[in-house]
Amino acid sequence: MIYFKSTKNGQQLYVFGTEHLNGKNVFRKLHLRPELMINNKRWEKPPILQYSCQGVLLFVDRMWPIYYALNPITQEEVTIKNTPVPGKSCALYFCPLTRQFKLLYAQARGSLCQYFVYMFKTRTWRKIHSSSTFNFLPYLNSHAVVNGALHWIMYADFEKEGIPPCANGIMVFRMDKEELSAMPHPGSVCTSKKVHTTMTLLVKENCLSFCHLLVSEYAVDIWILEDYKMRTWNKRYKVNLFDKKIFPFSLPYTRPGSTSIDVYWWIKLINIQGGELLFYLCDRGLFSYNLDHKTVKIFELPQQKESYACRTYIESLLAIT
Repeated sequence: MIYFKSTKNGQQLYVFGTEHLNGKNVFRKLHLRPELMINNKRWEKPPILQYSCQGVLLFVDRMWPIYYALNPITQEEVTIKNTPVPGKSCALYFCPLTRQFKLLYAQARGSLCQYFVYMFKTRTWRKIHSSSTFNFLPYLNSHAVVNGALHWIMYADFEKEGIPPCANGIMVFRMDKEELSAMPHPGSVCTSKKVHTTMTLLVKENCLSFCHLLVSEYAVDIWILEDYKMRTWNKRYKVNLFDKKIFPFSLPYTRPGSTSIDVYWWIKLINIQGGELLFYLCDRGLFSYNLDHKTVKIFELPQQKESYACRTYIESLLAIT
């Protein structure tokens, strides 16, 4: 797990989850060379962390469509400037076929959506040619990698604007064949597109996991895709975030001097590992919930009151290019 905090004096990265000291989890700060572009002190608004993949981090400039890929262990940094505009990045991934890092990017113009792949080794873009029009756009949460493919919650269908995209609720991108497709998400049909912002895809024991934050109940339904080929989903868990016997905070979530706000902006589901759901609650810390035993652990963060970007992370010596 890696935590990112942007400051006027540069970026701060902390690694967590592999070391212990006197029975307590340890956060270790990573050294970043001052001359790295992401540490440029001339930034009015420093780049923010978007993705983590095989030890490589992807940052994006908040003002311009410029991306920075960084391996914090080797300190290798690659800048991507010539992005198709207007558009947005969808995923940083490591292609299992070519053993290379690539960036999937969507360019949206009006009702047309086109997809491109950036290859770090050659530093070139390639347009993805689909057999049919694929006018879908993923939501801004991280992707889940299962069965050789990237998966996202789908937010917009440009051909059916205003209609909840439940029938194509999950976007799928085969990394080896560079093919795009979609499949329904489990559960009932949504009342609006906004409901899709309460959904997250994670991975549990190499199975795709669909997590739906029920805002009105302050609970999370977790579905497991038990048969990928047949698309067989099973709703296996329900996590009640309002159970004060388990969670040491009171909901509905409010900030001092404010009324109740949309809770899905403040609860970030990060991953499922070893049967435990890891999630970050803004301003309150990091929590690990055991799905079977219904117990919770709290992890104290560096600079606890600060806001962080949290991503899964493994250290590696892989070269970006």
